[in-house]
Amino acid sequence: MKKQFIATAIALLGFCAAKSQIVPTFKAGVTFPSISSSQSMDLQDAPNAVDYGMSTSFYVGGTVDFSLSKAFYLQTGAMVIGKGGQNEFFGNKTKIKTFYVEVPVNFLHKFPLGAHKLLLGAGPYIAIAFEGHTKLTNASGQEFKVKTNFGEGIKRADYGLNFVTGIEFSKHLTVNVGYGLGLMNIRGLGSDYITDRNRVLSAGLGYR
Repeated sequence: MKKQFIATAIALLGFCAAKSQIVPTFKAGVTFPSISSSQSMDLQDAPNAVDYGMSTSFYVGGTVDFSLSKAFYLQTGAMVIGKGGQNEFFGNKTKIKTFYVEVPVNFLHKFPLGAHKLLLGAGPYIAIAFEGHTKLTNASGQEFKVKTNFGEGIKRADYGLNFVTGIEFSKHLTVNVGYGLGLMNIRGLGSDYITDRNRVLSAGLGYR
């Protein structure tokens, strides 16, 4: 089943590439990631769910637009994107940073906006983490950095939905704003009773 799905996806992309005008775009920008946490069970000895508020990171990569019609496009590519979050409890600060290779598959509509175009779109993404750490700062100001042990603290994989908008200026420059809504529980140990999901607000530029 998996092989058939992959073969079908490759054939579809090949058909789009053969029939479409391919438009590559290099992108980079800032991310404001956070982690939304919820508790599904109220167990006496279980840790409480803790939300991690917005921190700052970055993204960089490239996408390709396959023209499906005059105004509709299929956009995919590969991005290195920083996710995570931070919180503070009684003067003790925790900041989580995790870097993923993310593959989006967005369906875009481009609306005429004078000499420019307004972009609106959405679609799924899959991502694999390749590096991460947690920085702990105690109330005295001492800092400790712990490398992420994927599978225990945080799962390596992630998937969810992307929502994108932006403005395409003339033929070369784009301004992009996006929101990534993680659907997978990325928590490692304790995932039976606590659910952690990535949330990522992003803004940046693209060059075509």
